Amino acid sequence: MKMSKFFFLGLLSLGLIFTGCSDDDDDETPNPTACPTPTDVLVDGATSTTVTLSWVSTGSSWTIEYGSPGFSPGDGTLVDADTNPFTVVGLDGDSNYDFYVRTVCDGTLSAASVGVSAETANPLVGSWEAYDVSPLLAGLGITAISADFRGDQTYTVVSSSDGAQTTFEGTYTASADANEEGIYSIVLNQTVPNSLTSEGIFAVYVASPDSMWYEVAQTDPAITGVTPPTVEAGFGSTSGGAFGNSNIQKYLRQ
Repeated sequence: MKMSKFFFLGLLSLGLIFTGCSDDDDDETPNPTACPTPTDVLVDGATSTTVTLSWVSTGSSWTIEYGSPGFSPGDGTLVDADTNPFTVVGLDGDSNYDFYVRTVCDGTLSAASVGVSAETANPLVGSWEAYDVSPLLAGLGITAISADFRGDQTYTVVSSSDGAQTTFEGTYTASADANEEGIYSIVLNQTVPNSLTSEGIFAVYVASPDSMWYEVAQTDPAITGVTPPTVEAGFGSTSGGAFGNSNIQKYLRQ
């Protein structure tokens, strides 16, 4: 049916700017004898832009230093922490970091703790609600879409039409890096209610709440004349631009 072509083209449709912490000069001299070093540093959780750490220490003020894996303490980004646990914010999505903690004692610093490593999630991970159903789907009577992309690379999409809901489930693979415009590529392998593959692109824009543009098209089974949007061509590039912006779904993080 003609409706099926457009239905599978757009039904999975869901549619990065990250802020970084600035470097602070460390003008305090470590004094491990007078200022005990924190121990048992743990990673309590991570999102696409944050990592929460906890540790054992007798102090009440600390400095957390972080950077790319393998960096040497003294060369990273410093953050003052006055709580334990503490959440480091402004990190890049889908990235690996090393963290060290030092106690602040009367103007001196302890030696750096044993380092711990953490990985932030891809910015796609989370729950999303459509704030602007794409014209393609709205034309099919779809009035609402919610989506949940999980860190284990599974997803659930629920669409609503005339009070009835349809659930789509499967797995996804998103690229680790975005282009200069913050656009990632994504491949979705749907398993429920039927098996098909869709490919496309997305971009997450950090705000309160985050927003996301998302555009995909079915590739297997192939639809004659339909090709997926690409990172290089950007949004609106489904079938070489034949659909304009009608296949772009826009979401807000919940």
